[in-house]
Amino acid sequence: MRIATILSTLCLAAAAGLPCASALADEPAPWAEIKVGSMADKDLQQYDVVLMAINGSMDFRDSTRYELAPGRYHFRLASTKRGRSGEMTARPFTLDMKPCVRYDLVADHAPAESEGGWRIVVRSESAIKSCAKKFGVLPATVEQAVAAGS
Repeated sequence: MRIATILSTLCLAAAAGLPCASALADEPAPWAEIKVGSMADKDLQQYDVVLMAINGSMDFRDSTRYELAPGRYHFRLASTKRGRSGEMTARPFTLDMKPCVRYDLVADHAPAESEGGWRIVVRSESAIKSCAKKFGVLPATVEQAVAAGS
C-alpha cells in the first residue's frame, strides 16, 4: 500500500512538471554518432563532408564527431570537393541512427554512381564500444559480425 502511494505521488509530480520529472528525463542513455572529415579516399573519388544542418537547425558546434540520440535525422552536408567555379555544394541526407553505432560519412564523386555530380554515403558503421559497454547494447553491426563468425 505504501509503495502504491509513493508511485502515485511520483506520477502526479511528473505530470505537474516538478523538478523530479526533469531529473528523470536527463538520465544517461545510449547515443549514436556521425563522423565527418579525415576519411577522404581520393583514389575512390571519396571526399570529406562538412555538416551544415541537423533537422534544419544550424545551431551546433563545429566538429568532426557529433553525438546524437538514436533515431531518424535529416542532415545537410557539403562536399569539400569544390565545383568548377570554386563553390561548395550541399546535399540532404536522411539516416536512421541506431544506438551505440558510429557512422562515417563521405561524399562519393564517382561519376558512374553519382546523381548530379556526387552523393553522400555511409563509408562505414562501427560499434561505439564505450556506449555498448555502459548500456549493455549490442549494436546491429556487432550482432551481424558475431552471426558471421567475426
